[in-house]
Amino acid sequence: MLKLFFVIFANFHRAPYIVPKMRYMADHPQKYSEAERYDMMRHCIDLMNKSGKITTEAYGLENLSETGGYIMYPNHQGKYDLLGIITTHDRVLSFVMDKQKSHTMLVREFVDLVQAKRLEKDNPRQGLTIINEVAKDVKNGKRYVLFPEGGYKFNNKNKVQDFKAGSFKIALKS
Repeated sequence: MLKLFFVIFANFHRAPYIVPKMRYMADHPQKYSEAERYDMMRHCIDLMNKSGKITTEAYGLENLSETGGYIMYPNHQGKYDLLGIITTHDRVLSFVMDKQKSHTMLVREFVDLVQAKRLEKDNPRQGLTIINEVAKDVKNGKRYVLFPEGGYKFNNKNKVQDFKAGSFKIALKS
């Protein structure tokens, strides 16, 4: 947690420039391609990684499909999980996220840049809509990350939590 605050502090001087730029790109998807918006998000993550001296190593990328869509179901250990995964993927990758947690500064910009899906955990009807939208996107070649645990507990001691049954419905539908 201390490192997170250090990274925020180390990049605070960039916020007045980079956050409005990301917001503008997210609000005008007709002006910026999906790849340009994704590259902007990755650039921001790279800045945070460099200032925090964070390195990410990826294994098994050769097992991911070069063409077509897919869904990755990693376990969720902390706030950096998604950023680390995005760091290792050159091609556009979107995600599904808890709607309540998706409206904080920078998180909101990341969500909107890649047009990630906001899931209302307590609304089954909206959850079904998200499942259908993501399944359709995957069929059309889009890539997603979905954490089947539905979030993480602070300091879960690196133990896999129970999976939410609905998370795998997308894979079955697509």
